[in-house]
Amino acid sequence: MSQSWWMVDEQGRVHETSAPPAESRPLNQATALLLPPLISHLHTSFHAWQMAGLSPGPVIPERLWINPAGGLAVKFAGGRSPERLYPVGAQAGLAAWLVLLDKWVETFVVIARARSIWNTAELAGALSFTTPSLLPAQLTRTAPDNWERVAVALARSVADGPLPGLHTDKHWQT
Repeated sequence: MSQSWWMVDEQGRVHETSAPPAESRPLNQATALLLPPLISHLHTSFHAWQMAGLSPGPVIPERLWINPAGGLAVKFAGGRSPERLYPVGAQAGLAAWLVLLDKWVETFVVIARARSIWNTAELAGALSFTTPSLLPAQLTRTAPDNWERVAVALARSVADGPLPGLHTDKHWQT
C-alpha cells in the first residue's frame, strides 16, 4: 500500500513527500518533545491546514508526524490525499486535535496555547464536537479517556473570552 506525507507550510502551500520529513516521528512516539513552546508551533501547523481549506483526515496519533521544530506532516495511505475542508470539518478537526494533544500534555497548556491561535468563536465551534460520539473512534479508545476534561477546559476558555495578550516563551529560553 502506498503512503505519502502531506504538509502545509507557513505560506499555505501544500507539499507532498514519499517519505516522512527529516527528524519526524508519529506524535505518539515523540511525546518527550511536547513542551509548551512546541505545542504553540504544532497548533500553528495544524491551523495552517484549516487556513489552506484542507482536511488532514482523521486526527489520530499514528497519522500525525511531528518534528522538533513543531512541523506537522500527515500520513495518507492508499493513494489518498487531503480533501477540501467543510466549515463543520474545521470545528470537528479542532476538537479532535485538542483531545489528542491533551493525552500527553497538560490540559491547561493545550487550551492556553490554542487560545493564541484560534479565536473564541472557533474554539466555541469546536466545543460542540468534543464528545465521544463525534470524535474519531480510535482517538476515544486511546487512553486516557480525556474528552470531558478537554470539553470543560474549552468551555471555560470560551467563557473567559479573547486572550488579552500574546504569550511569550521567555521562561523556556536557555
